[in-house]
Amino acid sequence: MTSAVGTSIGMAVAAALVGCGARTPLGGPGAGAAANDGGPAGIVDSSAAPESGAPCGDGGPSELAYVLDGSGVLYRYDVSTGQATPLGTPQCSDGNVQWTMTASRDTAYILYTDGPLYAVDLATLACTLTPFQPGQVGLDFDFGIAVTGSAGAERLYVYGLPQGGTNPILAVSDLTSFVLTKVGEILPAPPPSTYPVNLTADGAGHLYAFSPDGFLQQIDPATGAVLQSAPTGVTTMGTWATLAYGNDLHLWVGSEVVGYDLATRMQTSGTDAGVFAIGGSSVSACAGE
Repeated sequence: MTSAVGTSIGMAVAAALVGCGARTPLGGPGAGAAANDGGPAGIVDSSAAPESGAPCGDGGPSELAYVLDGSGVLYRYDVSTGQATPLGTPQCSDGNVQWTMTASRDTAYILYTDGPLYAVDLATLACTLTPFQPGQVGLDFDFGIAVTGSAGAERLYVYGLPQGGTNPILAVSDLTSFVLTKVGEILPAPPPSTYPVNLTADGAGHLYAFSPDGFLQQIDPATGAVLQSAPTGVTTMGTWATLAYGNDLHLWVGSEVVGYDLATRMQTSGTDAGVFAIGGSSVSACAGE
């Protein structure tokens, strides 16, 4: 398990080199799997699948959380217990490595290191290749993605360093055309060691970028401006992810999940989930949201 505390200052240099290596399959289910007809590998755990049409105020959770690990297994994650329940391994690509994921209420979006972005039905794990094209606005690889917005009005945000650029940018698209438009530069500019990042969004549409050297930023989705930033001390030499659930942030380094309060700049909790996540997302469990 990767320790979240006490990593040396040399971590900043090492973290900048992890890139795709941090997303290398760990030998679990689905590592290096060949493409098939788009169906899932194994059996989907229906008890962990999204509850279609569940009303708000029914006594159940208002949010559902999902994470993807480095070998391509998709999990439903219970924030209250720290338990990750495997849903299965979507068979979307041709053996290329998964880079990260995000989700809307019914769909997970898995990005691969060679560029394609697949939409994965959370109920069946069936895959559909989206029209997304890497290279838009100069973003070729190693970028973070996050879906946010209410049902029918979701947007995909992308945070990355443009080819030949010196400062990362934020871009956005709809979930139909997947054509990116530049929102703006990430300003004030973060140190070069603080990207690539994992990007996530909370239910209110706030964007959070987290890098493996522990640097956390809240990004304005309208401008790309940095609203808050902090060195969290939560670092890793391997996989990393971010999950926003309610008002809480969960920084995932290796298999360790660390709660973090950006306002107070304090670590608030810690647990070992047993999953080496490379992306996470929480979505509304309420019908129509």
